[in-house]
Amino acid sequence: MRVLVIGFPLPDPQIDNYNFLSAPSFFDYDALVVDTASVSRTIEEVVDQSQERLTYDEQPVVNGPASPVAVGLADALRRRQEETQRLLARGRLVVCFAHPDVPHPRVAGFPGCHRYYWLPAPASLAYAPPQLMPGEGTEVLSTEADHPFAPYIDRFRANLLYHAYFSEGGLGPGARVFARSAGGAAVGVELAVGNGRVAFLPPLRSLGTGTDRYPVAGCILDCIRRALSMAAAGPPPSWASSYALPGLAEREARRHEAEGELAAAEARLAEARAEAETLEHYRRLLWQEGKHGLEPNVRDALRLLGFTVTEDLDRPAEAVWEEQTLLLEVEGSSEAVDMAPHYRLRRRLDEALERAACPHRGLIVVNGYRLRPPEERPAQYTDALRVAAESMRYGLITGLQLFQAVEKALEKDEAAVAAFRERLLSAEGAAPGVAERQSA
Repeated sequence: MRVLVIGFPLPDPQIDNYNFLSAPSFFDYDALVVDTASVSRTIEEVVDQSQERLTYDEQPVVNGPASPVAVGLADALRRRQEETQRLLARGRLVVCFAHPDVPHPRVAGFPGCHRYYWLPAPASLAYAPPQLMPGEGTEVLSTEADHPFAPYIDRFRANLLYHAYFSEGGLGPGARVFARSAGGAAVGVELAVGNGRVAFLPPLRSLGTGTDRYPVAGCILDCIRRALSMAAAGPPPSWASSYALPGLAEREARRHEAEGELAAAEARLAEARAEAETLEHYRRLLWQEGKHGLEPNVRDALRLLGFTVTEDLDRPAEAVWEEQTLLLEVEGSSEAVDMAPHYRLRRRLDEALERAACPHRGLIVVNGYRLRPPEERPAQYTDALRVAAESMRYGLITGLQLFQAVEKALEKDEAAVAAFRERLLSAEGAAPGVAERQSA
């Protein structure tokens, strides 16, 4: 077995390591393994002339027409496209460490060049949005224990960082999803392309150096060997199961039992994660920022305190208690929070007054110096913001104060929660919090 690896050297006698332009012809190998991000780096290095790139026979590659002393980049790239088609036509394997597609518009003589131009795709599928979507995460689980690349997912699970996932509506027949993110996104996918197969894997966060790479090389070679063996054998005919082997039925029964235990364990894990998340996200009140970081947790905390809060994150937030409404703004910062939330709230208060002809109240929740431990933070908002809150008669609290109120709610301290809720509804400036948090 001969394997060509592009973009990240792996130590093994069966592996040849090259970049996308310096490699021998792809179709001479049994499998091609490509870090797709390295394809883009190599192309842009030639375009920018930041790195000299040579072909396998040591001819320089230039972003222009071919000449007696140089190879044109567009010609070299198109050759890789044809070589990959021939490799797959021979029933061989392409393994891609998946990254989102990106354009390369500056390649002379190659309009429409992009990161995945060289890789054939099944009918109706493109390696680009909306089929291949950008995304990032570190939690990846194998979902098909018998898939050839399941050992890669299981062995390096703690060191994986996916950068892209497939939308499953466009995958079509013959596709297998063998790894998913914690949220269920398809991050490990195998596709039938021509007579061959293409497998997309989440890349490793760190390959390490030197001897650190031997386990990676060994695992990938083993996965490729299994994939080529399965492809060569094809699916068993319907009559094969009638030919029994001594001990096979027992081993298959143990395998099915273990698969059932694994599925049950994964279900328990998902349930435990969901249960922990229902509480854990309140801690984000202490360090998050922004529309999609801090604000959802502020809204949830206020709901826990009894308020009815706007559900749609795309709509400005309002917190309602009985017949009283607070217009809500949040702001996090690595320094003291300045006047930005005041300006947003003032505009909303003015608009509400014009509509209703009666004044509304407001509330700003801030997370100043958010990356420091709460007990080590200076004043989390500027004097200017405090004075503005007092003059416009709206409430001003910190994420820490709201977190402490959440603690009281979870402890079922209804009196403390009711008192804090009343302070929010009547505050004109910096509002007092609940009793000081007890040390552990």
